[in-house]
Amino acid sequence: MNKVISTTIALLFALQLSAQVLVIPDIHGRTYWKEATAKHPDLPVIFLGDYLDPYSYEGITPEDALANFKEILAFKKANMDRVTLLIGNHEVHYIDTALWFSRKDTVNAEYIHQLLHENLPLFLMATHVELDGKSYLFTHSGILEAWWKKYFPETPTDAASICNALNSKMKDSATSVEFIDDALMNISKLRRGDAEAGSCVWADVREQPKKTDFLKETYQVFGHTQLRKKPVIKNSFADLDCRKAFLLTTKDGQTRIVEFGKE
Repeated sequence: MNKVISTTIALLFALQLSAQVLVIPDIHGRTYWKEATAKHPDLPVIFLGDYLDPYSYEGITPEDALANFKEILAFKKANMDRVTLLIGNHEVHYIDTALWFSRKDTVNAEYIHQLLHENLPLFLMATHVELDGKSYLFTHSGILEAWWKKYFPETPTDAASICNALNSKMKDSATSVEFIDDALMNISKLRRGDAEAGSCVWADVREQPKKTDFLKETYQVFGHTQLRKKPVIKNSFADLDCRKAFLLTTKDGQTRIVEFGKE
């Protein structure tokens, strides 16, 4: 069985046993994921990507971030049936070493490149879950309608079809690099690019009220657009990139996203 498909099936099976999902937004070397996963050892866990390239002002070194990333890989391997690792833009520029559009660990870049390619089957571009009859789509930065229509015009926009289409593009090293160069490096002017809409690893939550909007067929959960203290939670999407873990659940058919420690 294809590893991407089997990983998705394992996650869906884990979700049948739980009414909650633990969501870990952008890491960038931070270790907050350890406390959250330790407190909830049986919950499905979805990491939203961006494991490397720490912010220097947070006092985390590139070496710290790399060591932390190795721990996350080990955590995934020890919990294959309930842990999902998504790919962010800060993985993309190591998978394709020709890229350098944001801060990057140039000292360890070649080693990280090899590490990612060796472990590429552990990662997904997107995943989805069903809770209380409602579908949730997870990517690193969300899927904007204009980007999706440009690269997947014939693909339905239900969560399962989106995940199959995106994950098939990362099935091996050669295919992944081609997809990165062709589609994932679409970056809008908000992020110093020139594309109409950012890709599913570069979309900015500030783009959607302007020229394009997030797909609304399924509730989207993502990170990437860094927030200070509070997540941005709307009727059709949630941006959780604020250095905290969250629990996703539903109550009476309503989406509930609760900060870890306040549940």
